[in-house]
Amino acid sequence: MRTTVSAHERIEASAPTLFDCVADYAVAPLFIEGLHRLTPVSSSTSGEGARFDAVMRVGPRTFRTTIEITAYEEGRLVTWASTSGQAQVLTFELVPDGKATKVALEISYEKPGGLTGVLTAPVVEETVRLRARSALRRLRDHVS
Repeated sequence: MRTTVSAHERIEASAPTLFDCVADYAVAPLFIEGLHRLTPVSSSTSGEGARFDAVMRVGPRTFRTTIEITAYEEGRLVTWASTSGQAQVLTFELVPDGKATKVALEISYEKPGGLTGVLTAPVVEETVRLRARSALRRLRDHVS
């Protein structure tokens, strides 16, 4: 079962400036918590279809996954999705607001299954919610 968590922040930067950050794989470790390494594996490193080999650390575990940009609307929206391993999807949507930009981040993930999943689901959801808020703060700090 998939769950989606959202965070919102108004950032004092233009939408093009913020888009350049959230669409750039070199800056991805700012907003993908636990991302240890991101290496391009496709001929394109930006835009829809760009694919990357990723090494992630989640708690004490390190694992590999493939991350792909699955949606890309210049200056407005970018979606990063892991296509293997623990599937997560991060979507950044940008809306200009005067000299600032309203940024919405949605993180969609697969809930843990079984009895352990039922017991840990509230903790996992709160952790994802905190990470989403933290990602937007890190993005804000990066551009200020």
